[in-house]
Amino acid sequence: MIPGTAMLRTWRRPPKLFSDFNTLQFASVMVMVVLVPLVVSMVQTPPFHCGGPELPKVSHPISMAGAAREDALSIVISRDGRTYFGTDEIDPNSLLEKIAERLKDRGVERKVYIRADIDAQWRAVKPVLDGVRSAGILRVAFLADQRRATVSAHP
Repeated sequence: MIPGTAMLRTWRRPPKLFSDFNTLQFASVMVMVVLVPLVVSMVQTPPFHCGGPELPKVSHPISMAGAAREDALSIVISRDGRTYFGTDEIDPNSLLEKIAERLKDRGVERKVYIRADIDAQWRAVKPVLDGVRSAGILRVAFLADQRRATVSAHP
C-alpha cells in the first residue's frame, strides 16, 4: 500500500444516506391544512343551522346584492319558529329595539332582508313583519332561491 492512500480510500467512500420521515412535522402540517380551515368555517357559520334555512324556490328571482353586505339588516326565521337577527337569537317582540339600535349608524341601509324557511309557520313570520314595520322600515325583501329548470324528455 502506498503511504497516504488510506486517507483517499476513506474519503472516496460514498456517504451513508440517512432518510427518516418525521411524522411529527407531517402531522402538524396536516393539522394546519385540514383542521384549521374546518374550525374557522365552523366559527364563522351561525350556530343556529346546518347550512341555513331552506329558502322557497321561485322561477324569476331579482338579485339582491345588498343582502350579502356585512352591515345588512338580516333576519332569519327557522322552520321551528326561532328568529335570528344577524347571528343572535332574539324574541320577535324585541326586534324593534334591535333594529333601532342598528339604525343609529347612518351608513346602514334602511331595508330588511328576511330569510324565512320554506316550512316556517305564518305565526312565526307575522310578529317579525310587525316588528320591522313598527321600527319604521318599509322596505322588506324576502330572499328566495332560483328554481332549477326541469329537463323534460320529449321523444
